[in-house]
Amino acid sequence: MKITMRYGVDAPFWVAFLIIIGLVFTLSGVFGSVNWFVWGYGLICLVTGLWMFTYSTTIKIAHREVILSLAQAKSGDELLDVGTGRGLLAISASQKGCKVTATDIWSKWDLGGNGKVKLKANMVAESVAEIDIVDADARELPFSDGSFDVVVSNFVVHNIKSVEGRRKAILEMWRVLSPNGRLVISDFSKTAEYIQILNSVSNRVEIKQFYYTFPFSKAVVVQKI
Repeated sequence: MKITMRYGVDAPFWVAFLIIIGLVFTLSGVFGSVNWFVWGYGLICLVTGLWMFTYSTTIKIAHREVILSLAQAKSGDELLDVGTGRGLLAISASQKGCKVTATDIWSKWDLGGNGKVKLKANMVAESVAEIDIVDADARELPFSDGSFDVVVSNFVVHNIKSVEGRRKAILEMWRVLSPNGRLVISDFSKTAEYIQILNSVSNRVEIKQFYYTFPFSKAVVVQKI
């Protein structure tokens, strides 16, 4: 399985906090200065932080292929990656021959080293030349109706704090999707909201559950008729 730091650590501050706290409490427990409950809590924190780090550096590299497979992305498709970050989905889709547009607001709180510079560096590293990079908020996508054959998003929408904001983002992705296009939203939180919103506009909503990501996640897959 491919291991790389190229696509950044998700929620880097949380990962660092969990690993540090986990190490302190676990080592304190080993050397007998805290009780077993505190030691156990530290061990849980440590395992959680390490799993999150492993997801960022290994698991999500493989998981992107699962997402693009669910999206049925193929050569020649116009594909939009919403919240692209350092280009995890966008670069793989471009390698498959898709015509890719990648958008983000580049929050470094959500992803370590997030930004267009890292995205462009990853494009060079993976021999990808053609991705249209656009600064755009998921709640106000600057594209006309039905512009894309495929729309994908991974671990993005939950970062929008308000229910109304998340609803706008979901409906924007749906709006820019062309007839017969496929939308795939992968996330670990708020997915029940996404399903409810998409059920109001489509009767072709599928849900896939994944237990190898951390946190556990779901992909909401919708075919637009």
